[in-house]
Amino acid sequence: MGKSIGKYVTKRKRTNYKLRKISTTLLVVLSIVTFIKISKTLGSLYKGRNVENSKIEFYMSVADEIGEKRVQVNWQELLALDMVINDGDLTNIRKKDTLNLGEKFIEKQTSLKGETVYKIKSLDEVADKLNFSKEQKTQLNKNIDNLKYTSLSKETLNENSSKIIFINQIKGVAIENYNKYGILPSITVGQAILESGWGKSELTKRGNNLFGIKADDRWKGDKLELETSENYDDKLVASFREYSSLTDSIRDHGKFLAKNQRYTEHGLFESYHYTTQAQALEDAGYSTKTNEKGENIYADMLIEIIRNYNLQLLDHSVELTKGYCK
Repeated sequence: MGKSIGKYVTKRKRTNYKLRKISTTLLVVLSIVTFIKISKTLGSLYKGRNVENSKIEFYMSVADEIGEKRVQVNWQELLALDMVINDGDLTNIRKKDTLNLGEKFIEKQTSLKGETVYKIKSLDEVADKLNFSKEQKTQLNKNIDNLKYTSLSKETLNENSSKIIFINQIKGVAIENYNKYGILPSITVGQAILESGWGKSELTKRGNNLFGIKADDRWKGDKLELETSENYDDKLVASFREYSSLTDSIRDHGKFLAKNQRYTEHGLFESYHYTTQAQALEDAGYSTKTNEKGENIYADMLIEIIRNYNLQLLDHSVELTKGYCK
């Protein structure tokens, strides 16, 4: 009897121990899974202060699609809205839903000439249309602040970054060119970056020439003779325009494009999006730069710079204040 009871108690203790061990293991596994899920969600939102590149590319593409290559929607505003609506969890975002959200930024009307014109609405207008609460608007503004320097660039950017300082230095004159000629500020600033190596090229340092514009027979100002590269591995010496300031270079860039018929013929001034204007510049022969396969790459290079440093948001800013656009 005593032995039977002893065996039963011992067996029960062993069973309870096994159950506790299994329960503990399950809890540990559950905790790990939960931690991974939370980490994955947070990782999808921020990498340092940056959103994951796949998310940036997704929202950039959606913003471009919504604007129908006529106006520029702000991808950061789209992302900031989605973060509020979905309580910061972007793991199950669907393109269809983001497109519907983005369409709230666009207002279309028919002009007296029968043309469709577009107007960009502000973030505040869209938040009101979505009936955001005061708390949601506060969170929305925090999201926008956090995303200010978020980009596709591999660099950590802030207001003191040399590249941000360079962009801020020239964007005002680029906007002047947009108002005068219709050349998007993203294109002007992007070309300045691409052609001058962020203002560090010998041509820019010696002649304030940001855009590599050559001095042909029509140019009556000062000139510089420098070696240049046109194609993948070609080198040649050419004559370039020399300016007294970067501002003069930017203004002459707008005038140069407007006065050269080939840019009009290739649709530069009938294009309203950075992708189509970049392609028009390539098609018109602004640069004959090719890769090792002989493929033209100027438009792709320019578009990559614009996207990497959010220069299309300059376009959004001017179109927002302009009112209705074609």
